[in-house]
Amino acid sequence: MDWFDEEWHMQEKEPVRVLVTAPLGVGGVTNMMINIQSHLDRSKVNFDYLVFHDRKEALEDKVASMGSRKLIASVDHISVRPLRRLLRINEIRKVCKENKIQILHYNADSAADVTNILGAKLGGVKYVTIHSHNAGFGTAGKGVRMVSKLLQPFIPALCNNYWGCSDLAARFLFPKSIIEAGNYAVLPNGIELEKYDYNEAVRKEMRTKLGLEDRFVVGHAGRFSDQKNHTFLLDIFKEIARKNDKAVLLLFGVGELVEPMKEKAKRLGIQERVIFYGASSEMEKMYQAMDVFLMPSLHEGLPVTGVEAQASGLPCVFADTITKEVDITGHSVFLSLDEAPGVWADKVLAYVEFERKSNKKELLEAGYDIQQTADTVSKLYLEVSQKL
Repeated sequence: MDWFDEEWHMQEKEPVRVLVTAPLGVGGVTNMMINIQSHLDRSKVNFDYLVFHDRKEALEDKVASMGSRKLIASVDHISVRPLRRLLRINEIRKVCKENKIQILHYNADSAADVTNILGAKLGGVKYVTIHSHNAGFGTAGKGVRMVSKLLQPFIPALCNNYWGCSDLAARFLFPKSIIEAGNYAVLPNGIELEKYDYNEAVRKEMRTKLGLEDRFVVGHAGRFSDQKNHTFLLDIFKEIARKNDKAVLLLFGVGELVEPMKEKAKRLGIQERVIFYGASSEMEKMYQAMDVFLMPSLHEGLPVTGVEAQASGLPCVFADTITKEVDITGHSVFLSLDEAPGVWADKVLAYVEFERKSNKKELLEAGYDIQQTADTVSKLYLEVSQKL
């Protein structure tokens, strides 16, 4: 029994509560935080979730079953976006004060999120981890870019701990004072390596179930939003389909652009070879059915789906807007979004004869095991609790 355990049994009856910002719908950050939570000793450290929309969400029952509360700071009734940002500060303040929140784990996309962190501090929060999951603005408007530039210098005044899902994500969000002092760390987007490990029997089962036994399956998983660049992905696949009559595109995800992308597939004449699967609760099996993973995103921090794909033994073709830190196995290529779709198609088709194998050892050595990630998170918040 280490000193944490001894101190815990002597002094504590309830777990350390950490308020996490994450929508409880389908999404990479949410899945990661729930995955971490499921690997914590929740008698010592557990999460509650702060959400910004008052609605029923797909994963709220799951976190409730793990002992979490869903706390809502919604200003959805306000139609003017800048005004929503300002009024949300007070909503977050009230939630944190009423629930006596001391520790906040803020999953941030940009420095514009500092306004939300300010609300938490005004509500009595004593310790803030800011966790960067993004490495660019992509299609974000001028307002977000301007607010981020103005607020970035205030991050050290409001936050105590600085994590990035990649070094690139950290450098995007944190000010120079944090970066130059090395006062940040990369927290790998850990996954359950055993669960995603390549399995030939599961591959055959899923390809039969999906009717893809003799197909070359190009796969992608990601929310249908501008960031994921599905419109260019379809352009690429049109060239793949033209060059290989066995090729099929298998898409997982939901979002506001699903219908526009279905319409585009029809216009391109490839609708019969594109499967819009939607959300899946068995993604670890779905990766097995693929032959190559394609991700031409406009920007990413370090995509969990890219880690999952490699854990499943897949080769990957990424946009060079994505940090090369994501290439864990050495079977990834990075292409400019300025390259023609045909160039991308050729890189994808180069993997037609690729031999899959287990990559579990490589990912474990690189620190991508979820238990390692959960242990790092737990250790931090137990230490913080002792100090508070």
